[in-house]
Amino acid sequence: MPTFKAIVDTSAKRKDGTMNVKIRVTHQRKTLKVATSIYVDSTQVTRSGKFKDERVIDMCEDIVRKWRKLASQLGTAEELSVADVVRFIREVEKRESFSLDFIAFGRKIAEVMNKGTARTYTTALNALCRFVGSDKLDIRHITVRFLEEFEKFVANEPAHKADRHGKLHEQKRTKEGGRAVSSYLGCVRALHNRAKFEYNDEDRGVILIPLSPFNKYKVKQAPRTKNKAVELEVVQALADLADNTSTKVCTKALNRANMARDMFLLSFGLAGMNSADIWALRKSALKGDIITYERAKTASRRADRAEMSIRIEPQVMPLVERWLDHTDSDRLFVFGRYYADAQAFNTAINQGLKVCLAELRKVEGLEGLGNLTHYMARHTWATLARSARLNIDKYTVHEALNHIDNTMRVTDIYISRDWSNIWNANAKVVGLVDWSEI
Repeated sequence: MPTFKAIVDTSAKRKDGTMNVKIRVTHQRKTLKVATSIYVDSTQVTRSGKFKDERVIDMCEDIVRKWRKLASQLGTAEELSVADVVRFIREVEKRESFSLDFIAFGRKIAEVMNKGTARTYTTALNALCRFVGSDKLDIRHITVRFLEEFEKFVANEPAHKADRHGKLHEQKRTKEGGRAVSSYLGCVRALHNRAKFEYNDEDRGVILIPLSPFNKYKVKQAPRTKNKAVELEVVQALADLADNTSTKVCTKALNRANMARDMFLLSFGLAGMNSADIWALRKSALKGDIITYERAKTASRRADRAEMSIRIEPQVMPLVERWLDHTDSDRLFVFGRYYADAQAFNTAINQGLKVCLAELRKVEGLEGLGNLTHYMARHTWATLARSARLNIDKYTVHEALNHIDNTMRVTDIYISRDWSNIWNANAKVVGLVDWSEI
């Protein structure tokens, strides 16, 4: 069994005359002297190195008593060296004194994520701050009970919306569909696992974050997304919609309603391309009538960088040409001049679509049209592709939407991408609309 004794070397003085108190650890006839945070001067020890100060004696006895207790956890420790014993004690002390601000850690991780993912994590962290009433949270406080209470908080809290300055405002409406619970708790789980990966070293037995609350607490699955597709008649009505000339919907020399109409149709005509990808496209992406890009939402999570290649059908080409950037900018479209990021671009599209929606409701048969957003173009493309009109197989639709599919990941390694299936499917969907007004 190791032995411990507090000592001081009176011959080793610092410039200020103080000497460090060390704990001499002896085991298997080997000795190590371990420095402590205690320093004494010549008035507190005798010439032979014995302690005279009762306060110092008490502090040393506390350390020795604690180390003996820790060493007792090692049993006989016959197979361990004195260095192993000291290492064990130091690592236990480190674990006991360890603290990690989970909020600060999460924000640091979010800084290196792509904007869309970072926004989701930041929103979850902001909700966590509202829940604990502070912008700090010790990771040791995240227990099963904590997570259950946070889940209730998220489910019952009114929705919040950030203004253009980033300040959050509570909304009258509540969260819809329960997706916030799944999203927020999923972010907390991912960050908790990341923290354990970074700070725990199981091979060396260093477990600074011992709790694993997600072994018991299970994050609820997100409810199935409601199909947000619109009828083919709505797409046709948009394609037939005349240019809006009102100055009330113009911003920086750009008519938002006309831009929104064209972006909905462009997304539909390019197999459901997201607004973030339209905004980010570079001139190098366009080769003849082919656009090749990496889907921003999932590029960082896939080995193939979520590459997508889509052929521009002749009916859709006028929309592409209308919004090309003819300056020296490397951007394919002009939207980078007007909108600082993809989120602002998407917001402008949806605001413009509200103006279009008012006009569409004047069309016979569309009076009851409830809502219209840019993302509906993607849903509509997929729904029409799988409909009885076209009956395009589900895997082709899946490929065209460029979704992650873990079940097909290994198979995909052996298959060279043939974009023609997607191009042919898109041509059929595009062919359902009369684009003559475009």
